[in-house]
Order: sequence, then structure tokens, then C-alpha cells
Amino acid sequence: MDAGTVYQYRFVLGFLALGLLLAAVAIAVPVFLAPRGRGADTLKTYESGIIPERGAWRQFSLAYYLYALLYLAVAVDVIYLFPVALVFRLMGTWQVVVEVVVFVAIISVAVVYSWRTGAFRWE
Repeated sequence: MDAGTVYQYRFVLGFLALGLLLAAVAIAVPVFLAPRGRGADTLKTYESGIIPERGAWRQFSLAYYLYALLYLAVAVDVIYLFPVALVFRLMGTWQVVVEVVVFVAIISVAVVYSWRTGAFRWE
């Protein structure tokens, strides 16, 4: 490497060192300044100033878990389709359209499979 390249990397390494130092300080300061005692109020469930009616541990139905997984799958699909929508005009080819149609078809097969197996039934 020539001297100019090393000179440019000096700033990058400086910013990296500064960032690591600030992160270390942000982690270390609460460790030294935080109170050590845990009172009874610390262990209570906080509900926006309202006195809690029961403990925080409640079991949820398995149906909520299935809906959460389906939502997560759809959200990930949207994340993959969003960049395609942004660059669609720039690409200008039918290859993009075919890729999106194939992608949506695969996702549709997954939704139909979930529907057939009863994942959308509330029991």
C-alpha cells in the first residue's frame, strides 16, 4: 500500500476506535452507577402506574403462535418484494416480472398449504 491509502485508513480506524470506546463507556457507566439493591417494587409487574391484578406470566393459546409465524412469513415476503418494486422501472425487463410471479406463486403455495392443514382455524 502507498502512503496515501494508509493515510485514508487512519480516519476509518480512528472512527472505529472512537465508536468502540463510546460503546464501552455506555456499557460501563451503568454498571458502576446503578443501584445494587432489588426491592419488592423492582420485582412487580409494571402496568403504566396501575396496580397489577395478577402476575405477568400468562400462557397464550397456540393459535396466537401460528398467527405470529404466518405474519412473520408475510412480513419477510414484503421485505423481499419492496426492493423489486423500487427498481422495477430501472430494470425494464420482463425477467423481473417473471421472478416476482414465481416468488409470489411459491408463497401462495405455502399459504394454501397452511389453509388446508387448518392453521387458520380458531380452535
